[in-house]
Amino acid sequence: MFTNNLNRFTSSFADIFKFYKRVSEQYTDHNILDSVKQSVPDRILKSYIDHQSLIPLLYWFKNDLMKWMPKELQCSSCNMQMRVKVIEGDSTILRKTEVHSCDKCGSSVIFPRYMNILKIAETKVGRCSEWSILFGAILNSLSVHTRIVYDFLDHCWNESLINKKWTHLDSTLNYPISFNHPYYYERNWGKYYEYVLAFSANSIDDVTTCYSENWHKVKKKTEKEDKIDVLKKFYLRL
Repeated sequence: MFTNNLNRFTSSFADIFKFYKRVSEQYTDHNILDSVKQSVPDRILKSYIDHQSLIPLLYWFKNDLMKWMPKELQCSSCNMQMRVKVIEGDSTILRKTEVHSCDKCGSSVIFPRYMNILKIAETKVGRCSEWSILFGAILNSLSVHTRIVYDFLDHCWNESLINKKWTHLDSTLNYPISFNHPYYYERNWGKYYEYVLAFSANSIDDVTTCYSENWHKVKKKTEKEDKIDVLKKFYLRL
């Protein structure tokens, strides 16, 4: 009975873990990192080199490079809300495709959801997952050691090792909230966490305490200590 319960517990994380592991493995691929670095304007690179500040990079990434894809689209012709169909992907490049269709005029918008960093860099459109996947790659290309974080609710972001400390970075938010404001989600979005995990190619870290001011409630809710050890071992086997 215990083994069956354990298997059910870990299997519920399997798809998410595989996804973030594939993403994190790309952060160690120098060909990918060299490619995305070329997308950064010289003025942004020079600013980082001269001042070691990520602020200009955050501004550029959010305001000049990326485009946000809303979850719900309005038809540009009919101004009606479009119906969405999700088609699951079958490769390490494409994880799913959203097809948004207008029932009135028949127009459609196709939104591929890539996990491949170079494809995201090519399309420059997405939601928090695409944004954090690409932003993390760009930071790693600048030798800023960066990983991706997921809250197991509906949002992901990055952490970078700055001054020997993992620091919250969220390229989807406006500065200064985008830099080192880890309690923002709990305070402003009403988040109530069970797990917040940070993913690297060969490890995961439980960082829930870094993002929750209600840690005693989270700990009681999840009995986290034993489960985290199980999840770390499961992640390594993927």
